[in-house]
Amino acid sequence: MPARAAVRERLVRADDLNTAPPWLTSNAVDGLGGRRPGAVAALASGRTARRGRVQRGYQAEPGLAMKIVYIAGVGRSGSTLLERMLGAVPGSVNAGELNAVFSRVAAQDQRCGCGEPFSACPFWAKVGDHAFGGWSEVAPRMAHLQPRVVRQRHVGRMATGLAAAEYRRELDEYLDVYHRLYRSVAEVSGAEVVVDASKSAAQLFALRRIAGLDLRIVNLVRDSRGVASSWTKTGVLKPQSQTGDTMGTYRPQRLAVLWAALQLECSYLGAAAPYATRVRYEDLVARPRPTLEKALRDLDLSTGTAGLAHVGDRSVLLGASHGVAGSRSRFVTGRIDLELDDAWRTTLPASARRVVTAVTLPQLIGYGYVGHRSRTPAPGGAR
Repeated sequence: MPARAAVRERLVRADDLNTAPPWLTSNAVDGLGGRRPGAVAALASGRTARRGRVQRGYQAEPGLAMKIVYIAGVGRSGSTLLERMLGAVPGSVNAGELNAVFSRVAAQDQRCGCGEPFSACPFWAKVGDHAFGGWSEVAPRMAHLQPRVVRQRHVGRMATGLAAAEYRRELDEYLDVYHRLYRSVAEVSGAEVVVDASKSAAQLFALRRIAGLDLRIVNLVRDSRGVASSWTKTGVLKPQSQTGDTMGTYRPQRLAVLWAALQLECSYLGAAAPYATRVRYEDLVARPRPTLEKALRDLDLSTGTAGLAHVGDRSVLLGASHGVAGSRSRFVTGRIDLELDDAWRTTLPASARRVVTAVTLPQLIGYGYVGHRSRTPAPGGAR
């Protein structure tokens, strides 16, 4: 049997990606040109992957790469606000935290930013129908795949490309779904740029494997002491909770290590990207317009003065959007006065503050939070 025919024969007998899940056999496949998952398509065309290497999940046609603004950083840093401000720029759409759309939003029928349950939102219904023929089959499969392939402990595999065959197959399937999802969000919304506030560095390491995405990275950073203080709060209701569930907490020491590690990853990812920028939460609320103008220039997405007509000196005018997950602020519309949350200066115990400062000191200096070149707004500013 010729080598290529043998590859095809093995392909037919494989029991994971090659036994197409139901959502791939629906009308969604026809709507996307009958494309199969990237690993399957590559093998069927004779383009075998280098053994032991993670390959890109889907090789897009030249010239069709779509722009994704990906907000990376640590939670409780103002990502929902930034995502909505960027999504209101003409030609853009904010989709919320898309890394949660399968595992939490669809599975728990959480509310969309428009206020409707996910299952009742016309926008997300169209996105799901266009991409997969509906959410019912793909959501459980992706909720199963996500913890298997995109976790912090897998970052080394994704960064080096060294992984076992089973992991590569599952990662390829996972990435093909996300490529379809991004393209469907863009087509249903009519936007040229999709803003994803997932924040997860592990998710971003995975998405870099998709050749059909033009990823432009925003590293959103907030003073580590402010983040630590926020994560120590107890009794904070989950934004999507309907039964009184509360958010988890982190001890300041653990949060400091996590913040430092994730910021190192974000710095690496930004340095490797063609277009990347860093936005400080403190600058965003104190000087929103110049901060966004610089960010858009860095991302090569400048739109001129009219593109930021919704941004004032200390306020922003935002309409309803279809962002999923994120903080409760996604449900607030109209004029929003921007206020710097610097309560950590009085609420974070001195001992915890010293620990967090010590662990994250190099980055606090580099980002201008401490030292003689500190450019942090004065306490109580931007109110």
